[in-house]
Amino acid sequence: PPGRERRTDEALVIVCILLQIVAFPVLLVWVIKTDSPIAVVLLIVVSTLGSLGIGAACMHFTWNSTMRTWPPQEPAPDAIRRNFQSFSLGLINLGWSVHVAADQQHLHLRPATPVRWLGAASASIPWQAMQPLGGRRGTAVRLGNHTMIAPRWCVELVAPHSD
Repeated sequence: PPGRERRTDEALVIVCILLQIVAFPVLLVWVIKTDSPIAVVLLIVVSTLGSLGIGAACMHFTWNSTMRTWPPQEPAPDAIRRNFQSFSLGLINLGWSVHVAADQQHLHLRPATPVRWLGAASASIPWQAMQPLGGRRGTAVRLGNHTMIAPRWCVELVAPHSD
């Protein structure tokens, strides 16, 4: 079931973070004290898994918790499409990592494959859910309780729908 799968993913993320917090310092001391090749390999493995866990946690607790409100839908055939666009939401900065489609009803966001490996979810955000925040650069929109930074062309498409 989806709920069980989500709890398993959360548990895996927590284990990876704990590896980074607990095992990394222990292994670092071991490497410094002994100069053992096994310690070096373990340090690299733990660092990699811990970093992936932290990235997955950021995706899960920031990006996915916000995007979960708007499940992905199929864009209209005449949607404007651009790949490898940059979006930011809270601590998450997905530079050149989101494929975008914009139709009359929604802004469709599909993270690039490596970002999806970290657990980032796709979403179809209704235009009415976004309010442009203005400002000098004009690339920020209010999305629920969050501020999302989006490409200017996306924000310009939001404006007619935010009345």
